[in-house]
Amino acid sequence: MTFSVATIDAAVAPPPMPAPPTQAAETVTGRCAGCSARSKGLCGALTAGDLPDLSTASRPLDLLSATPVVMEGEEADAVFTVMSGMLKLYKTLPDGRQQITGFATAGDVIGLAVGSGYAYTAETVTASTVCRMSRTALRRLMERHPAVQGRLLAMTSVELSAAQDQILLLGCKTAVERVSSFLLALSRRSRPLADGTPSVFLPMPKVDIGAYLGLRPETLSRVLRKLEVAGAITRLTNDRIRIEDPAALEAAA
Repeated sequence: MTFSVATIDAAVAPPPMPAPPTQAAETVTGRCAGCSARSKGLCGALTAGDLPDLSTASRPLDLLSATPVVMEGEEADAVFTVMSGMLKLYKTLPDGRQQITGFATAGDVIGLAVGSGYAYTAETVTASTVCRMSRTALRRLMERHPAVQGRLLAMTSVELSAAQDQILLLGCKTAVERVSSFLLALSRRSRPLADGTPSVFLPMPKVDIGAYLGLRPETLSRVLRKLEVAGAITRLTNDRIRIEDPAALEAAA
């Protein structure tokens, strides 16, 4: 049975419905509360009560593989937190070659820039979801919640340490040491197998891994085979490796 609002007496009018903006805010806040990457990234500095501020400042984006997220030299107007998937970070040399500087997974923040432009390009390796936040919104969030600034400093320190490790890897380590170090680093961030065994997810092509490690693809294949024969790893599929003997891999690294 329906009524025309114009014919309902004010005394018996039904109570007003909840305002749509409130419902929308609750939905967005729920999205942040259920984000599996929240504890790993900048958002880990915020409490559940801070989620309304976070949700209004950010926006998730679902991306296909091979999609640029930030482009080297373009205006750095936003930062992105990886929620799922994997991205590769690289710089382009004058002759057009790419030097891959890292791979970003869930919880990593990309797009932070000292100047006005992005210092590198970030492109999805697999279908990925990232959460976008403008630099202005990030600045306001840090002003309202100083813990975010501390979290950002800590993450920047970790990134600097990783850059130093990369210099050591490229300058001093052998091919076996490079590959072993790379597998160990990724295994700490990859989901273990159902039986709890550590594993490594490698969705990127060997040419990209080789570019990151400073190795030819054929050298990479040869080293992986050597580690497998030694019993340190098992290649389950083209993109998944099981770490059979972490101690042996540590020794090789």
